[in-house]
Amino acid sequence: MEKIIIRLNDANNLQPSPEGVKLNKLTSSISPTNFLKLLKKADNKVNPRIAKVNRITRSIRETLESTPELLWLKAKGLLVATESCRKLDRGRLEMTFDNEDFEGIMDGGHTTFAIATHIIESLFDVTIKTWEELKEFIAENYEKLLVEFKERANEFQFSVPIEIITPNGESGSTEQYYDYIAEICSARNNNVQLNETAKGNQVGFYDYLKEVLDDDFEVIWKTGGHGKIKSEDVISLATLPLLFLLEHQLLPVGFKGLSKTNIYSVKSRCVDYFNSIMDHHEISKEENGKHTLRNSYVKSALSLVGDILKFFDKVYMEFPNLYHRASPGRFGGINAVDTQRESKAPFFTYDMMLDKTYPFGFIYPLVCGLTGLMEIDEKKKKVSWRVNPMEIDLNTLSLTQYVNIIKLVNFDPQKVGKGDVFYKEAESIFEDVE
Repeated sequence: MEKIIIRLNDANNLQPSPEGVKLNKLTSSISPTNFLKLLKKADNKVNPRIAKVNRITRSIRETLESTPELLWLKAKGLLVATESCRKLDRGRLEMTFDNEDFEGIMDGGHTTFAIATHIIESLFDVTIKTWEELKEFIAENYEKLLVEFKERANEFQFSVPIEIITPNGESGSTEQYYDYIAEICSARNNNVQLNETAKGNQVGFYDYLKEVLDDDFEVIWKTGGHGKIKSEDVISLATLPLLFLLEHQLLPVGFKGLSKTNIYSVKSRCVDYFNSIMDHHEISKEENGKHTLRNSYVKSALSLVGDILKFFDKVYMEFPNLYHRASPGRFGGINAVDTQRESKAPFFTYDMMLDKTYPFGFIYPLVCGLTGLMEIDEKKKKVSWRVNPMEIDLNTLSLTQYVNIIKLVNFDPQKVGKGDVFYKEAESIFEDVE
């Protein structure tokens, strides 16, 4: 277990919980020198957001450059979680940050990023734009950073507010720490309207989905994180095989159906629905504040999501030609279709570009019709493809009725994406595939 020692500006005591929760809290401030010591070891992976250059960090940088003496009064500071925090003499603390999923900077990531980049960019001829770049620079240049900082320490006259949460050392306090830390972290981040996907990611609801997808899809699972695909778009489509399980009464009693139209029109409701399923004790086991998926039916359902995303791309790229084949007419002549702008497949599984851009509402019912290709294996307790959708030649599908209904709603993609009749028609199309 690797330990670090930092010195507080004010040697405050660890405060016990008035309600008897076995966690202590300490509030104080630290110097820039001790800030750098802390940053070398403490990451912000426990934080549901990833810090980067934005309006908040620019504002903090302005304070550091113009009125650094006001930082202590203006900044919210850092909220740090550590499983082990021991008071030493002369206002020093000994802490550990070995478990990055539960220890580190829970809140104040943007403050941390702004202060660190201010120091580093003042001392070196570099520009740092992301948290990953920051941590990489510190790992590679820490000793040099300390030397340069010591020589010019008089340029950095400010104090950084800090709050520390840690077990109180009583029997069972470590267990309470792991039980509560994710909830505390989410609550502290609510003041920035932390969304439900960030909260779900924090407690492990998407860990299995990430496991089956991350090699092929660049999903932004964490607020401020890198990637090309919004997690909400993935999670909403991941509810599709879960609805198939519900239809076959293979989810816990009490779950109500979610309309397939919501997958297109109300992604936030899909996220809530997905999270509520993953939070159920018959589906996942909660341990140390994290949920681990245990249900074999749900595991197999989520294993289909990669194919669903790839099929979405396949339909998007081919639908203009399918439309023309089903009912001769120029797809590019539809008002909602932009023939002046190329587009990529939404989940980036195709390298080629489409020579036009059109609303996803036209194809969401077709993608959701994939439940017609799913089947249940009761012996293995899993759901699988009766026919893998990626093996289907889309030109063999009978889309004439589907396209004719599009004409009846005056080619309005919103009415297509939100119309139950389109989803029912799509289901019947795939149920006939053998």
